[in-house]
Amino acid sequence: MINIDREKCVACGACVRDCIVHVLTAGADGVPTVRAEDEQFCINCQHCLAVCARGAVTCNGVGFADTLDVEPVSDGAAEAALIRQRRSVRHWGKGPIPEDVWKRLVDTLAWMPTGCNDHKLHFTVVRDAERMEWFRRETSKKLKMLVRTGVLQLLYPVFRRYVDEILRGDDIVFRNAPCMIVASTPKKAPCKEADPWIALSYFDLLAQANGLGTCWGGFAVHAFKLSRGFQRALKIPKGHSVGAVLLFGPPAFKYPRVTHPRPMPVDIL
Repeated sequence: MINIDREKCVACGACVRDCIVHVLTAGADGVPTVRAEDEQFCINCQHCLAVCARGAVTCNGVGFADTLDVEPVSDGAAEAALIRQRRSVRHWGKGPIPEDVWKRLVDTLAWMPTGCNDHKLHFTVVRDAERMEWFRRETSKKLKMLVRTGVLQLLYPVFRRYVDEILRGDDIVFRNAPCMIVASTPKKAPCKEADPWIALSYFDLLAQANGLGTCWGGFAVHAFKLSRGFQRALKIPKGHSVGAVLLFGPPAFKYPRVTHPRPMPVDIL
């Protein structure tokens, strides 16, 4: 439900013009209103709340007092440098992640975008060393069994190159990472394939900006989708499907140079 404080509203119309689903309309006196039959179409994006300079809008129980001020950001140069300098890390350093960094990473998950503002992503963050070791150990057992029965090579031909490593017990799934974050989404979500990858891409850059290393866990996605035991251990909600996994932790190496990749084709029309 959207409520307008008529004493604060100056009828500028910004919230009406910016309403994504057009549920806000200007009343006879210019003050925004929502017709009862249109309330069901509000997707709680809170654009109306964010765009109101006077703090006159309350959207689904969230008002001016609940919001944060917009902070100045760079001109984009720092973000571009971060993208250029980002590396996929598979060698990890020692020491814990500072608690203030943990808080920043976890708190920011609330702002991850989802298609149609579905906002039903579920995140599981594994930071406990013993839990990570359990996932490593159990995954290694399952992979060895699949190799020995020939099932792995049949279902996942790409894994053939890793057979020797699997039989040695090498951690090809989690790359010995100290932590991971798993994103799952309802199977009926409008953008169920894209939402987890988009969310963890944001998390990826935020983690790297805070001095951590990251690596995408594509093999882990397959493992978690195939094993209900893993899904229970990750507390994946019923009706959700694992969509993306990101491994992270303190990196073992610092990179003083930025790479020089071959340009990708770009057509500007």
